[in-house]
Amino acid sequence: MANHGRRPEPGDTRQGTPEPGDTGQGERRRRRELWLSLPGLVVTTVVVGIVSWGVTRLTDGADKLTQNDAPLATISVETNPARVGAFDDTSVHGVLPKGATPTTGPGDGCTGFHDWLLKNGGTDAGESRLQVTVQGNAPRQVQIANLRVVVVSREEPAPHVGVACPSAGSANLRLLTIDLDSPQPRAEYNSKDGAPFGFTVEPGEIETFLISATAKEAVYHWYLELDLISGKEQVHMRVDDDGENFQTAPEARTSGWDWDWKSQWVDAESGQKLAVGDPLVPPRQAGKDTP
Repeated sequence: MANHGRRPEPGDTRQGTPEPGDTGQGERRRRRELWLSLPGLVVTTVVVGIVSWGVTRLTDGADKLTQNDAPLATISVETNPARVGAFDDTSVHGVLPKGATPTTGPGDGCTGFHDWLLKNGGTDAGESRLQVTVQGNAPRQVQIANLRVVVVSREEPAPHVGVACPSAGSANLRLLTIDLDSPQPRAEYNSKDGAPFGFTVEPGEIETFLISATAKEAVYHWYLELDLISGKEQVHMRVDDDGENFQTAPEARTSGWDWDWKSQWVDAESGQKLAVGDPLVPPRQAGKDTP
């Protein structure tokens, strides 16, 4: 890919030396480059490997900028698979700390399951499924040139118990897949015709990406970076969960609990049941004192 100009490194606050004949337009460009390097958009210490309805995260500070200083694109992220059309009829799996005692259940159906899981200290298990929407903001065409996976940390799983909201459905579409266990995780674009990753959006046009990130060996904290190019301008935009890293853990090593879509937990293998508010331990330990 051609070099479209130096972007500031994380933490680099240098604005550079004005070139002869530099105008106010150049100054605005340098202010924009400085703003795009602020904390919250690019972290300073990470391990890099070369993924909407409802929840929307706009780039921090965008509402404070003038039209000329607006980011090239607005990015929206939906992390609840039940609110994504391609995933809304699939099971949702998670893990909670062993012995956790949520005082409420996920509610009717699976729509609120993912939100309930995160609210109670849980994590996606086995797979995180996301929908990322990119809308062009520039007065000209914006190229979505690359999507990188940035793994911030890798941890051994703590004692946990598996929970799920089961469904008979399955997702047939996987445009972008990420294997977080890989030494260098990459967003793999699975196009039917073998075309490489690369898209464009016109002003106001929207491009949507469905992403599946899997983990079997560890708990991962991660986010994504999009490379956007418009004319001679190139920027990197962080994609995360409302300012927080995405988190993906392995599935529980022992059997877990399925939500009955209404009021209690059930172990499909043994038929055991667990009331809401009881400590969440593996089904074979239910009814015993929590270690």
